[in-house]
Amino acid sequence: MIVLKPETAKERQEAILRWIIQQHVETRRPVASETVAKKSGLKLSSATIRNAMKKLEEEGFLLQSHVSGGRVPTDKAYRLYVDYLSDAQRLALTEKTSIERAYNRRLDEIDSIMSQTSRMLAALSHSAGFVFSANVCEHTVARLDFIPLSPDYLLAVLVTESGAVRHWPIKLSSEIPAQRLRVLGAFLNQEIAGLTLKEAQKKLWRIFSDGEIEVRGAADMARQFLSNIERHTDCSQDLHVDGLGQLLDGNPVDFDSLRRTLAIMEEKKRFSLMLSDKLREFEGGGKRALTVTIGTENSLKEFRDFSMVSCVWKAGERAAGMLGILGPRHMEYAHMISLVDFMGELMEKTIAQWERRLLSETPDHEKKGR
Repeated sequence: MIVLKPETAKERQEAILRWIIQQHVETRRPVASETVAKKSGLKLSSATIRNAMKKLEEEGFLLQSHVSGGRVPTDKAYRLYVDYLSDAQRLALTEKTSIERAYNRRLDEIDSIMSQTSRMLAALSHSAGFVFSANVCEHTVARLDFIPLSPDYLLAVLVTESGAVRHWPIKLSSEIPAQRLRVLGAFLNQEIAGLTLKEAQKKLWRIFSDGEIEVRGAADMARQFLSNIERHTDCSQDLHVDGLGQLLDGNPVDFDSLRRTLAIMEEKKRFSLMLSDKLREFEGGGKRALTVTIGTENSLKEFRDFSMVSCVWKAGERAAGMLGILGPRHMEYAHMISLVDFMGELMEKTIAQWERRLLSETPDHEKKGR
């Protein structure tokens, strides 16, 4: 009888476990030892595989729901698998290219980069996609700028003294010349710099209501801009979620559990608070941070039947928000990790491009004051 070294036996067990997880992800069915022996290509006997699977079950990596049935991975097994994928599978170049094209094309068709990103995450993952932006209603305003994007659109850019950045595309009823926008921006900056966002909102309503400034087309623009600020005084409105219905597709979870999960996602408040807590853990960090929480690892009990892949997106050096995917525990982790990481990269790249454009269109004497 051959006695394997402990490290060799462990490597064999982990190889079997990884194959079982991948098979379960593809088929959504329990995996039997006979299936592993015939299809895995591991070149191990049925008896060896049965013993290994029994050991994995004893250690809490596999669960056998029926005596005569196969086994399914547990949260502990998925965690081991995700940790194994530390060097995540990269998206194919063709897939990256198609995502970038769709992302750039649709930015002109919607009112927010956040809603566009959450829609794309949902569509590409076939799960729920979300984008969260940190609430800044109590932060002090440092600067407000308006950047022309086209004759019909401009971008309002609000920067707080804490480094948070907000971008709001605004559709114009008529074109406003760039020189007039600069005059408007300079006037408003004198009025609201140093105020909190809430205070600035009240003052801007008064300025535009009293007709203190006369800029053709500015009244309609101001209403849209102030409405956007008003939306962002509610934390729940900083969360965009799409694809909730896709959580129903082929997902073997308890109906009551799923109903509670959907309620949390639709109500948004508790989910926003959870993401806000997670975001604070990464404030002041270096590169973009990506995390995976599996089943019972999620702080909300309603999410215990799901896994969440999320990453922090940054504006400059500051952690500005989070984006990610909520899906079944049997998701394709390697692909979802790569997808979330790439969408985070796209989000940061787009914001950086807008900020570079802002600087390029700012007069030199104003740049020195930044």
